[in-house]
Amino acid sequence: MVPIINFKEGLSFAGFVVIGVNFLISGLLINFVQLLLWVCLKPLSPFLFRKLNYYFTYAVWGQMEFLAEWWSSSTCTIYTDDQTWEKLGSEHAVLLLNHSYEVDWLFSWFFCEHVRMLGGAKALVKKSFKKVPIIGWTAFFSENAFLERSWEKDKTTLENQLSEMTNCPDPVMLHLFAEGTRYTPAKHAASVEFAQKTGLPPLKHLLVPRTKGFVSSIEKLRGKFPAIYCATMVFDIKEAAAPVFKSLVLGRPIAAEVLIERIPLDDIPEDSDKAANWLHQNFHHKDKMIDIFKTEGQFPSSLPGHHFSGPIRSHYRPRRLWTLLTIFITSCLTLPPVLNAFYSLFCSGFVNIVIGVVLLGLVIVALLKLMDLSSASKGSEYGHSPRTKTN
Repeated sequence: MVPIINFKEGLSFAGFVVIGVNFLISGLLINFVQLLLWVCLKPLSPFLFRKLNYYFTYAVWGQMEFLAEWWSSSTCTIYTDDQTWEKLGSEHAVLLLNHSYEVDWLFSWFFCEHVRMLGGAKALVKKSFKKVPIIGWTAFFSENAFLERSWEKDKTTLENQLSEMTNCPDPVMLHLFAEGTRYTPAKHAASVEFAQKTGLPPLKHLLVPRTKGFVSSIEKLRGKFPAIYCATMVFDIKEAAAPVFKSLVLGRPIAAEVLIERIPLDDIPEDSDKAANWLHQNFHHKDKMIDIFKTEGQFPSSLPGHHFSGPIRSHYRPRRLWTLLTIFITSCLTLPPVLNAFYSLFCSGFVNIVIGVVLLGLVIVALLKLMDLSSASKGSEYGHSPRTKTN
């Protein structure tokens, strides 16, 4: 029988634990600095606070992105026309994604790092997520929109948070996972049933999108965010590893491929019902693109009638050193005292050895729990209540 984890992957997991220890300690320190800036600087100068906090946010998100870019040597290939590729990273924009995989949120950050916008990546996330140490706290300090499961409660909150995002001095990439939750076979079956009951054509690979949060967001961002980037993300599972967090931890490369279409936000209808219908049509288009990819192994090279200004081709930028430098610098600050402490424990008798083993086990459990929470919570939670009340 072939072992599930070989020796090389065992070493990768051990390395992940070391990286994770650095993430826990440096993340908490960064959060503390962000708290000081939030209390002392933001009331005096929101502009300066956001300029500085951009880099502290990058220091946290960059450590997670390091797992994809460097630790596992994963790839994220972007398919679009040359004109769109040149615009990416130069403007506030909405990134409208499908939420089909465990790590698609992380690879959307990979995309943001490609286009130099990782520090400006924001999302709509459920309110309870801001209680999660490091990841949730960083999202809070970077002014993501935290929402409950009640549209009546969330409408005002969403409007206020989106208004804050429009004031950011650096380009913002606002992630919208309009399906509201990640794809599973059970959720897809419920989505098909809902589509049939409401007269909507069922989707083959996606869930029916929830429209209220999308429509409200577009209304608030109109005139301030120039464009929507419609992103259809798939993963090559024939030539690369499965798109799950375990693959990244064990150093198995994942291959993401993303079709990007830039649509001027003014092209979205202003009427709420027409905007909701536009979203449904967009997800049917995404569904068709995923079906083509699964059938032909690639996205089409042209899409007549869409917003592409030329042939669709693959774009890829070399990995930047910034995420690697972030890991190196934070590790130099955090790991020496931690390793020295564990060395002292393991050299101080049986009782201290047991204490060291227990502490190490707790660290591993904390890391796995943190990663599980992040993978489950990164997408928008709009419409988590019955769909008949939220669409």
